Amino acid sequence: MVIPTQPAGGNREQSARWKKKLSNVAIAGFLLLSVILILFSLAIPEIITRKHITELRTKGASVVTVFEVPGWMENVTGNQFQFRVHKKVLGVDFSSYSATDQDLRAISNWASLEFVELPGAMVSEQAVSNLLMRCPKLKQMQIVSCPKIKPEFIQILRKKYPSLELGYRGVAYLGIAGKAHPQGCEIYFLDPGKPADKAGVKTGDIIAKFESQSISSFEQLVEVISEHVPGDEVTLKIIREKKEFTLPCTLTDWSDRLR
Repeated sequence: MVIPTQPAGGNREQSARWKKKLSNVAIAGFLLLSVILILFSLAIPEIITRKHITELRTKGASVVTVFEVPGWMENVTGNQFQFRVHKKVLGVDFSSYSATDQDLRAISNWASLEFVELPGAMVSEQAVSNLLMRCPKLKQMQIVSCPKIKPEFIQILRKKYPSLELGYRGVAYLGIAGKAHPQGCEIYFLDPGKPADKAGVKTGDIIAKFESQSISSFEQLVEVISEHVPGDEVTLKIIREKKEFTLPCTLTDWSDRLR
């Protein structure tokens, strides 16, 4: 850009022309700087997002993303060109990497998040609360075998976020899947070789009591189990073909379910 110099002699007309040229140059320079700053401000969030995605994937987390066209660009280009320059993060699965509070703080900047999987994560209840507050689009969250997350906290979250599909398992593992039954929880799946199967539980059995606590649904049974730790010896009251009996059972860790 060439900046005009004021004429040495010149009259008023030449001086006015010089001032006008100088003013035009200043305006052009200001506009150019403004455009650069706008483009830079638009690029910064994208750079940070891509950096965090790369870091999480390097650690082993699975990050689900889509590209989208910013609204202002779509209005300008219509359907002629699809400039997909903005990456939107839909979800993060930490199954292959144990998430920390720092990881949750990082992903809480992604307001587009719709689901988060947290198996075996060493995260605090405060970090989970902050994530939910900052990501209003979250629809699903799985919290499995997270030592710092207690059943009481899960109950608070379910009341505070009724539309959130919140799956929860404690650190102890029984190895069943069931459904509500008028007499308790009816078992329709047994994990072979795991605690319930070893104890003698069979599919079709009804767990009426876990220790001394009456059971009314599978969800309640999960919460009762979450109050225990691996190695605990518990007693199951079973109803099988209208007969009642008890079975001793030793709970294991959730990480043992794949062994």
